[in-house]
Amino acid sequence: MQHKISTKQMTYAAAAFIIASSLQTRFLYQYTKNETWIPVIIGFVLSFIIISIYGRLARNHPGLSLIHINDAVFGSVLGKIVSAFYVFNFLMLLILNTEDLGDFVKGFILQSTPITIIYVVFLFVCSFASRKGAVAMTRYAVLLTVLYIAAVVINSFFLINRMHLENLLPAFILPVKNYLMSAHIVTMLSYCEVLAFLMFAPYMQKPDEMGKAMKRGLMIGFVVLLVIILRDIIVLGNYTLTTSSPTYNSIRLIDVGDILTRLEIIFAVALMTMLFFKVSILFFSTVSSFGQIFNIEQYKIFIYIFLALVVVYANGMFTSSSEHVKWTNSAPAYSTFFLFLLPLITLIVSEIRKNAKKNANDEPLKLD
Repeated sequence: MQHKISTKQMTYAAAAFIIASSLQTRFLYQYTKNETWIPVIIGFVLSFIIISIYGRLARNHPGLSLIHINDAVFGSVLGKIVSAFYVFNFLMLLILNTEDLGDFVKGFILQSTPITIIYVVFLFVCSFASRKGAVAMTRYAVLLTVLYIAAVVINSFFLINRMHLENLLPAFILPVKNYLMSAHIVTMLSYCEVLAFLMFAPYMQKPDEMGKAMKRGLMIGFVVLLVIILRDIIVLGNYTLTTSSPTYNSIRLIDVGDILTRLEIIFAVALMTMLFFKVSILFFSTVSSFGQIFNIEQYKIFIYIFLALVVVYANGMFTSSSEHVKWTNSAPAYSTFFLFLLPLITLIVSEIRKNAKKNANDEPLKLD
């Protein structure tokens, strides 16, 4: 049992994964401004429903990874085709999150360092973690999450003197479509990417509790993101619309007696640690799913091939920040297919096959 992932570890792993997506929340302000906390709540409700689909799939096929679930539901040939879509999605998420990390480090910390070097060093560490396997990767999730939450609480305490509650007003005045567009972004780009953890199902102590763990992780991640967004709005006001990292710039305002300053450095280290965890999870999900499609158990032989691939594509993904923003506006629609429609179709087919098998077993024997 010590070589399996507990439900608690998976809960905090999902929470850390979601918290690491806090960089994506900066795109919400363009639609909902000082009311961004509203779509974060709406997105949580929608995501809870979608993640219930993931949990149902895990319960119907306990102990099977997402790739093997597809084989069980659709058959060997069609299942491999469906799985190829997921591999592509995991790879794209890996590239995009690596690019996000590179932009953050290049923009705020190591401005003079070539971004290729940042990518290589970061991905090499992530690839090393993924080589250790699923159990080792999730072992430190509890510690990472608790430390990050402690940092959020401490930073928020030191910003109390700069908080202005009137920055939350006016509320509920924007068109409904603005709330829905922001909710769509946070649902697909922050919450529902935990689908990647279905690749960890074979390593769970209690595989049928995968859905429960992801839902609990979602609740923790949601509370942390909501606190961060509310704090940043109350502190920065309309400045959240003009900065590429509201959280980083709000923490920069901390100044306690000229002694406690530059605490944004601690935030940067904490955020990079969380991103390291998220990218490591995506790295493992990408490489292991690719290996499982071709029935290759030793997936680790693909790690450095994917490392080089991610570095190349992360370098050329966006030529400017405006292209990145345009992509983010369309990314939720793209992700909806992989994170909602495809799992929903899989669950429907799984339920149909399950009920058909049950009816066949319950059919009374006819005697001639």
